[in-house]
Amino acid sequence: MRPRTARRRRRNEQPGRRSAPVPASGRSGIFLLVAWIALTGAPRAQTGPPPSFEYEVKASFVYTVAKFVDWPEGSFDDPGAALVFGILGDDPIEELLRRTVAGKSVGGHPVEVIRLKESGDPGPCHVLFISRSEAARVDEVIERLGSSSVLTVGEFDRFAQRGGVLRLRLEENMVRFEVNVDAAHRARLQISSKILKLGTIVRDRKRAGSE
Repeated sequence: MRPRTARRRRRNEQPGRRSAPVPASGRSGIFLLVAWIALTGAPRAQTGPPPSFEYEVKASFVYTVAKFVDWPEGSFDDPGAALVFGILGDDPIEELLRRTVAGKSVGGHPVEVIRLKESGDPGPCHVLFISRSEAARVDEVIERLGSSSVLTVGEFDRFAQRGGVLRLRLEENMVRFEVNVDAAHRARLQISSKILKLGTIVRDRKRAGSE
């Protein structure tokens, strides 16, 4: 009976028979890998990324992040209302974002992409991408938004510190991003901890300077 018991024990210890628990750092890495695959799609059969690669990735990233954000009650006129992505300024991401969200939804809401005028009210939208062309007046735009429940996204330096919610950039073909938790709180947006854990947390410039 002992040899049979030993053989059974050895079979149970063979690779693939039993999965060991994944440490917290490993789970974070797994999520990052899954998120990266979801954002970029299958590996590309080419020696380098095409010129539009940066904005393809950013467009996919912005859409993906929106799925991890909860807007407060009353942000939509009805359950079937569209979740609106607004583009402020001239930016290559607009067309690529349209392609990315075509026929898709966020939280059961169909997705719509609109181009906003370069002056006046930023307009009714749930996600506002502020292009580099508007960097000089980003303070004005954010001030106009006030406490509106808008997820503001930008890609230029210190966007988050100036009151934007999400600042992103592409580094070594990977998306890196900052989240201003003060701005998110002000806009009454609930951003999933899965996103917060992968980004860099920053605060409003004024608050950071006073602490």
